[in-house]
Parts: sequence; structure tokens; C-alpha cells
Amino acid sequence: MTQFPMRAHRTFAPEAISVSQARAFTRRTLEGWGAGELVDSASLIVSELVTNAVVHTGTPAQLALWLQGHDLRVEVEDRHPSRFLPFTADQAPATAEHGRGLLITTSLSSTWGVEYTPTAKRVWALFSSDGAPRVREEPPGPHRSDRAAHVAVVEVATDGTVTTWNADATTMFGWTAEEVVGRPYVDLVDPAGGGAPPEDLGGTAGPGSWQGTYTVLCSDGTGAPVFAVHRPAVDPDGTIALLVAEEQRALLELPAPSAPILAAGSTSPGLRDEALVRLGAQEYLALAAERARDSVAADATYVLLAHDFDDDLEVVAVSGLPEGLLGTRLRPGSPGTPDPRNTRLPVVVPDLADFDVPVLAGTDLRSLVVVPLIVEGQLVGSLTAASAVPNGFTDDQAAELQRFADTVALTADRARLQASERERRGWLSYIADAGDLLAGSLDQDMTMAITGQIVVPRLAQWCAIHLLDERGKPVVHQVWHEDETQVESVRQAVEGLSREQLIGGVHTENGFPATSIPLVARGRRIGFLSMGGPRGAMLGSEFYLVAESIARRAALAIDNARAHGDLQATGKALQESLLPPSVPTAPGFDIGVVYEPAGEDAAVGGDFYDVFPVGRGTWWFVIGDVCGTGAEAAAVTGLARHTIQALARAGFPVAATLERLNTAILDEGPRARFLTLLCGTLQLEGGQVRLDLVNAGHPPPFVVDADGSVRELGTPQTLLGVVDHVAYVAESHVLARDDLLVGVTDGVLERRNGNTMLGEAALFAEELAHTGHLAAQAVAERIRRLVADFTDAPQHDDMAVLAIRVEQGARKAPPEATAPAQRRAEASPVPVGEV
Repeated sequence: MTQFPMRAHRTFAPEAISVSQARAFTRRTLEGWGAGELVDSASLIVSELVTNAVVHTGTPAQLALWLQGHDLRVEVEDRHPSRFLPFTADQAPATAEHGRGLLITTSLSSTWGVEYTPTAKRVWALFSSDGAPRVREEPPGPHRSDRAAHVAVVEVATDGTVTTWNADATTMFGWTAEEVVGRPYVDLVDPAGGGAPPEDLGGTAGPGSWQGTYTVLCSDGTGAPVFAVHRPAVDPDGTIALLVAEEQRALLELPAPSAPILAAGSTSPGLRDEALVRLGAQEYLALAAERARDSVAADATYVLLAHDFDDDLEVVAVSGLPEGLLGTRLRPGSPGTPDPRNTRLPVVVPDLADFDVPVLAGTDLRSLVVVPLIVEGQLVGSLTAASAVPNGFTDDQAAELQRFADTVALTADRARLQASERERRGWLSYIADAGDLLAGSLDQDMTMAITGQIVVPRLAQWCAIHLLDERGKPVVHQVWHEDETQVESVRQAVEGLSREQLIGGVHTENGFPATSIPLVARGRRIGFLSMGGPRGAMLGSEFYLVAESIARRAALAIDNARAHGDLQATGKALQESLLPPSVPTAPGFDIGVVYEPAGEDAAVGGDFYDVFPVGRGTWWFVIGDVCGTGAEAAAVTGLARHTIQALARAGFPVAATLERLNTAILDEGPRARFLTLLCGTLQLEGGQVRLDLVNAGHPPPFVVDADGSVRELGTPQTLLGVVDHVAYVAESHVLARDDLLVGVTDGVLERRNGNTMLGEAALFAEELAHTGHLAAQAVAERIRRLVADFTDAPQHDDMAVLAIRVEQGARKAPPEATAPAQRRAEASPVPVGEV
């Protein structure tokens, strides 16, 4: 097993799966180090510690493994320092499912502990592969007993690895150059010894030196506290570390840098770098506002930071002013901000009597001084001090405040960049959410309304959408305003905009600059999205990039919705051409119909029905089902419906009509589809209703007598569009008064609920038996509800229902009154041509 310290770490998300991932990471790492004998114990401890961090803190957990010789150190750090661990591991009740984690850790490790910082909690455990407890000792080895002055010189490359290790380093720590060179320098630092070297060991952060104390691991397993100075190397790049024993730090220690030099008589200590280490950027700026106020004896101070998106200046810290001012936005050049003519110079306002500063409104402050925060020649913000008396600041105090501002400018810029990054992430999420909302609508008006709700008030105070008509003229389709009472005034203002004004991009509406962005979809300009308000014109700002992204998504969504609407309108017109324009009415008959194409958005289908008169007292009825759904099926539907009407009016009987229709369908070639059809005639003869019927492979119709009995009628024959030559036989029947004839397509009878179809269940016939007293249309609607309620699954097939009730005619005829044609059909149940 290697004697050189090995280190690995990884951060895990606060999720249950992280526990197994941490165990797998531990196993892979230890096996890669050749420490397989430690895997089982280490995995168990890691499992318990990571489980505690994930379950009880809800923050990311960082697992660190450190191995030297036979000693392994496991650390788990979370971001919940306020949740303390008990000092002892108590025995959990026998029935408890949790609570044994620290007991297991105590049993397997030689020692364990907890370290707390203001932002984190670290639980660590030490144990060894040989089972011996590893207690830190400081034996008088050669590098300990020799108290002569030694200076270890270590060169560290930009990637953090050691490139040079001198003889004094070997004397002090026991490691030879061959053991150390090429290894990460951080592996030599004892994490439990207190202190740490600079994070940027390779010196990539820029010029400057660092000095401090930390503990270096020695070859015998002990730790040597050292005082170190890290300085940038000239050639090659990287750093040079000079290390001496901590008690000999006087050999290398440099005097601490002095505080910023202030004007004579100032008692302000300034802000040192250590404050930034202990505080976050926002807390640092709040402290800076307090210290700046003290440095010039001001009554109030505030800090402004610039925004990348809109160039506004935002109040991020105040002292002596209400905290409600935090977040207030000021336009560059407005009172209380740096002079736009020369942003590098301080601005002194001796008397605010005639100078309105929005941030100081309602206060008794009478004078102020504004100094810029400059980083690399760029204005990143400003620091302002205000006094309750006129002429409250001298030129020396303005210069002193500027020197103070220079010490906090870098931190202010860091806070600005952090805020900008958060804002950018927020805008990216906003754009993504907007795209999802727009993609979810296929209604043009709804899509434009969603666009208005997305833009207002997040991007603008109001917005309007113009779409180009057939002549290319912009027409207002949608107007939104954050104040609904102003919608009509905005509409009146934008209705008069010409295409040239919209193309120009910037115009003025309601006294405010407005911006128009073209709506371009698939390379075509379809309209304009105009928006405006007090923010001003967006051209040139990052807000314009966001608005442009929204406009691109809105344009595509509007164009998709418009195309979908056109397609729906075309389908609706086609379907209307395939069905009677209204529910047919026939003297002596009550007729009810229901038609629904398959699919939520379907407009055309393959099912159809028709009822039309031929001659005096004769009515033809048709209900059919073309194979498939959609436009292809609708084409065959149109062919069948119009062919039947033409042949019927030419005087052909039902059987001959269907034979010729069969030929017409087959003549369509590859476009042909087979068709089931129920076609018949109803004729009033001598006080009776005669029914001549041909069933071309369609589900038989049902007849419901006045007493509620239900029976199927007729015999199915060959489908249409299947064989070249087919002969159909018409069956004749007699219907009595109040008899109900019901024809349906297979979308009704083959409606499935699991393995059961509606036509197979007795439910359909039972439902028809209760319709004897209902009007024909009520019967059709009742069948529609029966189909819908039979299962929750969506409808996958077209559905047509035709119900005809006899209102006049003879009472039921005796069996011997059946017509000869019917007797012939009953004698030969399978007609000629049946396949």
C-alpha cells in the first residue's frame, strides 16, 4: 500500500440515490489506491454519514477520502451548520429503523468528530486497515529533532502538481523528491491540522503573494505545522512555496499590509480582504456602506450597481436610509448617479433644495457626493454619501470617499456579476417557460393572448400584435396593458401605425418610446410584436435579445395555430360536403342522426349517412363505413354518397345501385378502399311502410317494436370494393306504426372496454329496448352517451347513428304478409356473390 497521501473528493446532490453513488465512489477509489481491505468498513461509514447529510440537512454533501499508509480519513461536509450532532452515540431502541449511524461510525473508527464553520458542518472518521488506533504523535524523528533553520523550497505547476522539492524539504518532512514530484501538492496538506494553503496553488488568479500557516504531512504519518509563503514564479508559470517550521516563522513573515490611506483626521479603518473571506458579497457591500458613512461623517450612504441587461443602476446597500429602498432602479444620468458626461469623476451637490434625488425623496438630507466604482475602466456602480446640512462635504472628503470606493470596487463588481448571472439564468428559464406555453396552443387567438400575458408586465407595460393581411397591411389583432383601463387607448394609438413605422423598430406611443419586433416564421414576415412603457426603447439592450427570443417563438406558434385553423376549416368544409346540410325531415317519419369523426382534432372521417327523397312517397336512406379514417377515407365517402344519389335519382333499384357503386370504387385503383354499407328505401303503400334493404357487409340494423322488443333485420352480403363482380339481393320488410329502425357503424358496436365490445354485451340491446317512447333524435343522442360512458378510453373510430321512427302506416302485419322478395331472401340466406 502506498505511503504517499492520496486524496479524492466528490459532491453529491441531496437525493436518496446519492447514498449508493457515494458507496460506489468509495469502492472504486479505494480499490484504485490498492486499499481493498478498507472498502467494506469505509463503505459502511460513508453510507451512514452521507445518509445523515442527505436526510437531515437537505443540502449537497461533499465526500472526501484521504489515505496515507494504513490510515484512512473519511469526511462528509454539508451546508447545514445549525443542525448539531450529539457528542455521544447512544444505543437506538431495538425496534427503531434509524438512529444507529453514529454508533456504527464509533464501532468501526478509531476516532471521529465534528467541525463547525459559519457555513458548513464536517463529520470525519479515522480508521486503519490493521485495526490499530491511529493517534497523532510527534516522535523525535530526524525531521523533528533537528531544530536548525531549514527552508523548504517547493515549486508548484499551474495544475497544482509539485515540480521541485529541495533537500531541506526532505529533511523537514521525510519525503524524497522522487516520491513527491508529479504529485498534487494539496495531497501533502493535512486537512485535520488546521489552516490551508491558498486555493490557487498554480498562481492562475494573477500576481500577488500569500502567507499563512497549515500542516504538512510527514512520511511517518505525523503532521508538521509550518509557516509558508506562496509567491508567483517568473519562469515557468506556477508558484514557489517557502516553508519553515511554525516556530521559525520570523524567517519568512512579512509585515501585514496597512489599511487604505485616508485623509488627515479620518478614523475609518477601511475594509480589508479578510472581511470578504468572512462575509458574502452582499453583506460586504452593506458593511462598506456603513464604513463609508463613518469615513466622511455622512448621515446616510447608499451603493448602486449597474445592470448588464438594461444599464439601470440598482440600490444594493444602504446606511441611514430605509431598507425599502433596496432594489430601487435608477436610469444612468438621473439625479443621484454618476455624471454621464464623465463617469470617472466624483459629483458633489452642495444643496439639494433644487435638485430632486428619487432615492432621497422624503428625507431631510441637503447635500451629497457621488463617487464612481470603476473596474478596468468600466463603471460598475457608485457610492453616494449624503448630509443633512448644505455644503456637507469638502473636496478632501470627496477624495477620501473615492479612495474608499476604490477599495471595494472589485467586490462590488463581483456582486454585480453574480447578480447578472442570476438574472441571465432567470431570463433563460423565462424564455423556456414561454416556449412551452406557446407550444401548447393551436388556437390563433389563444396563442396571441398567451403572448400578451408573457410580455406584460415582465418585459413591457403594454404590447400589441399586428398580423399582415392578404395585401401585406398590418392589422391589430391583440392588445395588452398592465392596466386594463388603458387597453382601448393603446389600441387606438397602434391601429394607425403604418407598416413603415413598424419596420422602423422604434416609435413613440402614449408619450413613451416603443419597440416593434418583426414576427418571422419559416422565413416569412407574418406581423409585428410592439411593446413599450416607461422603460424606453429596447433596441441595443439585452432586454431586446430576450424580447426577440419571445417574438421568434410567438411567431412560430401563431403561424402553426393559423395553419392548424386553416386545416380545421378545410376539413370542416369537406365533411359538411359529405353529409346532409341538416337533419333530414320526411313526411310520416321522425329522423335522428349523430356523427362524430375519430380523434380530438379530426374534422373528416370515413363514416357517413344520408336520407333523400326519390319520387313521390319514396325515401332512400344510407349509412356506411369506409375502411380507415381521415381525408383518404373521406374521399371514398364522397364517391359513395354522390354515386348512390345519382343512380337512385336515375331510377336504379337498391341492388343495382350498389353493384355499380362497387365497380366505381374498384376503378379508383390504389386509392380504392373497401366499404360496408346499409342502403334501403322506405315507401308508403296502401297505408303500409315497405322497407327494401340491402346490407353490403354492414352491421345489421335494429328494429325496436312499440312494445320494446328488439330484433336484428336483414342478412349481411358482400362488402363493396372487394371483388370485381358482385350481385346483391334486396330484402323486403314491412314496418308498423311506432316501429324504430336504428342503423349504426362499427364505431358504436366495436367500442371496447378491456376485452368486451359494446355490440357483444347485452347492454346495447337493453338500452334500445328502453327507447320506445323517445323521439328519433333523442334515441341517437342516447346511443352517443352510451358509447362515451362505456369506457374512459378515447374514441379511435368514426361513429354514425341513424334512427328512423315510423309515424304513420299500418299496425304490425301478420307473418304471412311478408313480401315474396323477403321469402326469397330467407330461402337463400347467402346471396349470390357472397365472399
